[in-house]
Amino acid sequence: MIRIDKARKRLILFTTSLAAFQTPYNSTVLSFITPVLGKYFHVPLYVLVYVPIVYLIPLPTLMIMLGRISDIYGRARLFRIGFILFIIGSLIGALSPNIYVLILSSLLMGLGSSILSPGSPAIVSQVFPEGERGFALGINAMSVYLGLTLAPFLGGVITQFLGWRFVFIITTALSILGLAISHMSMRGIDIPRRGGSVDILGSMTYATALLSIVMYLLLSAMNGWAYYAYLLIIGMALLFAFVIVEGRVRSPMLDLRLFTKNVSFMAGNVTALLNYISTYAVPFLLSLYLQAVLGYSPFIAGLLLVPQPIFMTALSPVSGKLSDRYGSREIAALGMGIIGLAFIMLLLLNTRNVINIAISLAILGIGFGFFSAPNTNSVMSSVTPDKYGVASGILGTMRFTGQLLSITIASTILINYLGRFAALYLFAGIILTNTIIYQSFVVGMKTMLIISAVLSFIGVYTSLLRSK
Repeated sequence: MIRIDKARKRLILFTTSLAAFQTPYNSTVLSFITPVLGKYFHVPLYVLVYVPIVYLIPLPTLMIMLGRISDIYGRARLFRIGFILFIIGSLIGALSPNIYVLILSSLLMGLGSSILSPGSPAIVSQVFPEGERGFALGINAMSVYLGLTLAPFLGGVITQFLGWRFVFIITTALSILGLAISHMSMRGIDIPRRGGSVDILGSMTYATALLSIVMYLLLSAMNGWAYYAYLLIIGMALLFAFVIVEGRVRSPMLDLRLFTKNVSFMAGNVTALLNYISTYAVPFLLSLYLQAVLGYSPFIAGLLLVPQPIFMTALSPVSGKLSDRYGSREIAALGMGIIGLAFIMLLLLNTRNVINIAISLAILGIGFGFFSAPNTNSVMSSVTPDKYGVASGILGTMRFTGQLLSITIASTILINYLGRFAALYLFAGIILTNTIIYQSFVVGMKTMLIISAVLSFIGVYTSLLRSK
């Protein structure tokens, strides 16, 4: 390990924590400001949904491959490229003349996230010795939760008082700061390793399969489920091909043998996938509901969405300790059960009363807080130390795949219930209560909540599975 003085270590920890903050903050804030973007650009929901979706596409499909490339050719070098992509993407977003340029901006920032997300813990693990590494990784993890916590509030404040373009301007400023500090602090830390292999075929196959399925769902919501069936067939065929490819390459993107030979590992990853499919679209759905349907300002909507990430952040360290004492699977199962209860409350309570929404989100945050750290503990404890890197990469892929599918499924359901013309009126700037559009939106939202509740209760079962 390279010897680095304390001052440089602090700078490296700061810039990697800033990078860890960027991915959850920007993905959440892009979902949050969609109602404002819809009103500003006068575009329907079936176009608008691509803004948060394209940000997420590179994360599950390219993250592991880019992590391997950074291991071979230099982590700091690729890390800086991630910040550069964020700078370019956020500048384009701030200057966007139309929604299509903004979608391109979101894609570029997503590519940056797919580099920074695996790069932060890898660089911290490289720079900090064993006695200091746990604390440094803890700061990185706290930055992730801080991004999730601050996104609705900051997104609301910035959009309400400065305008939505300042969301991108602030991201540009943070990225420039991160790039400058990384340039000063990370000189000479790269140790390129020749001879490593990258599973480009597997990564591209998985990316194309996931993209085909996502596009099938989004396009079929407006044009009928049979018209674009070929996209679904292509997606499923490529997933089958992906399984074959991963079984034959020397260094696979996903080591599928861990799934077939380790029940605990498989169960923890499947539960993580179910968790993120069920929960990730909630801020997106409720942001649309509060701003576009009920007519609340971005600032008030942001305040109402804050309870979930606050409770999630506060309880994650507590649940981690409880999982060490009482068992990670049991605590994770409890968390999934509480999440399911929160969805039942959102289904049964009157959501025009925003206090009911805030209380339900607080309970959802409690459930997520009890789930996240114990489930990660369960997955990592199910493999030997030499597999920690692979296990972490697979868990991250499941997390981001779940997030992408969550937004896609929620968007598909809403578009399907609203229809082409109702989707246009959603951002007309009028309060839509007591209208057919309101009823259609609520039915679509409740359909997604039912799906989320069912997936959460299935997650209770999968959390408790273990190797014999």
